[in-house]
Amino acid sequence: MSPQPIALDDLISLLRFNVSDRLKQDFVGKDQIVDLMLICAIAREHLLLVGPPGTAKSELIKRFVLLLGARKDSGDLFEYLLTRFTEPNEIFGPVNIKEFQEGVFTRTIERALPRAKVAFLDEVFKSNSAILNALLTILNERFFFNGLEQVSVPLISVYGATNEVPEGDDLAALYDRFLLRVRTDNVDERQFRDLIGAGWKMERERIRLGRTEAIVPVFDSLDHLKVAYDALERIDLNPIFDDYRELVRQIRAEGISLSDRRAVKLLKLIAAAALLRGERMAGASDLWILLHIWNQPEQISALQAIVGPVVERAGGMAFSAERSLESLAQDLEQLYARAISQEPGRAYTGTYYGALLHDIERARQDLHDHSAGRRGDGVQAQWQDLLGRVEQITDTVLDQLESEERM
Repeated sequence: MSPQPIALDDLISLLRFNVSDRLKQDFVGKDQIVDLMLICAIAREHLLLVGPPGTAKSELIKRFVLLLGARKDSGDLFEYLLTRFTEPNEIFGPVNIKEFQEGVFTRTIERALPRAKVAFLDEVFKSNSAILNALLTILNERFFFNGLEQVSVPLISVYGATNEVPEGDDLAALYDRFLLRVRTDNVDERQFRDLIGAGWKMERERIRLGRTEAIVPVFDSLDHLKVAYDALERIDLNPIFDDYRELVRQIRAEGISLSDRRAVKLLKLIAAAALLRGERMAGASDLWILLHIWNQPEQISALQAIVGPVVERAGGMAFSAERSLESLAQDLEQLYARAISQEPGRAYTGTYYGALLHDIERARQDLHDHSAGRRGDGVQAQWQDLLGRVEQITDTVLDQLESEERM
């Protein structure tokens, strides 16, 4: 049954306030990921989440899809954890035994990836070449070869997850299909109280699932998203072309690979960002998505230094994957307090100081990777002061360790 028609403005309003805002309330510290998920869903592109297990990737995507109107009994969402032992049958459906006995090789693809509208593939780069090659055509061309028949797939977006980005050339083509990349980490300690409050709320909802459906869909079908997708061609991108061309030039000059194919496809995501703001004309503030086109996490600070000022001058928010200098400064003072604390009667072992030095080195690396080191303003002076503070704390710890060893 076709969904009830919906006006574009009403659709965008529901996406912003009934889907986006609700997910941001339920998932602490994931605001940026929610925005990117929505932009990719509107533009029918794919997003890669890079981070450790246990950072709510799967739960976030499942709730996102349910709010958008995915039906549990229709196979709208396909979810799978890939390993090098994963068989094509598990992803694309089992072989049709009856037809195979008649000499025809096909798969029963119902409730498999070729029939899904949204997919979450965990550890997406760990599968074998037979699966990876088929994924390429599904992600890019939106079709699947079922035996000799070319079958169109209804796929809107694939959300992939990985602990680390791929480095081999054999995975480069699949990696390139994910236009945007975003890091997802454990929530900052200062948000921990909010995390456990929201997390316990969701756990209580799971307990009630046997009696009451906890998530009420905002839409009656994922097909409503087509209204937004069709509207992308009417978004005026002329105002951002000059800024975009210059940013692409600077990004490439920094050594960050950005193919012509990706550069063109990213325009669709910029249009989706403008549409999600409720605008029909893109502005420089919509260029914030370029913060998420890195190939290696080490390139995030360079993108922040290049793209951030352009977005901020336009009045936008250049949300960064970096930690703020203020947050790093607070952490350094906590590390210093640990370094000088001496509880009476307690023996401070090499293991204690080793863990402390490890945490200091992590803070040092965060600072070295920070975009502030690339900026020629007062922020750089603050950055340099913090690097000096790291050295002071390191010396304090080493002095304490030497003193303990002499005792």
